[in-house]
Amino acid sequence: MKRKTFEDCRRGKWILETKKNRKLASELIGLAKHKESFWQEIDMEEKYPSLYIEGYYEIIKELCTAILALEGWMAVNHECLFICLDEKRQDLELDFNYLLELKDTRNAIDYKGMKISFETWKQNKLKILIIIKTLKEEVSNRIKFHS
Repeated sequence: MKRKTFEDCRRGKWILETKKNRKLASELIGLAKHKESFWQEIDMEEKYPSLYIEGYYEIIKELCTAILALEGWMAVNHECLFICLDEKRQDLELDFNYLLELKDTRNAIDYKGMKISFETWKQNKLKILIIIKTLKEEVSNRIKFHS
């Protein structure tokens, strides 16, 4: 499947320039923290690895959306969210291709009923946690900057 480009997303109006929205960013950060604490408190990774991939993906999505809100951008779909973040925040040391692959995995779980093995979750967990840590640090720095 051919990935969209930043210009594809702009032309299709899947990413829009908006005013910077600190309130939305703060709400999304709170939601990401809430979701993260939920996944940290339950211990059922072996039984429900697909739900863990999906749940942690949602945390990543919330944090990415918060960063764009602070920058004055809004993405209408997840692919353009990651593409816009890559384009506008090239200083972020994230593997955006991996984020797009993670999006595809999450979509296969949600829309095609794909099940993820515990082994696959274990292979991805550390990378996902590092991405979340990086995004939390970035969003924290951005919130302080915009205060």
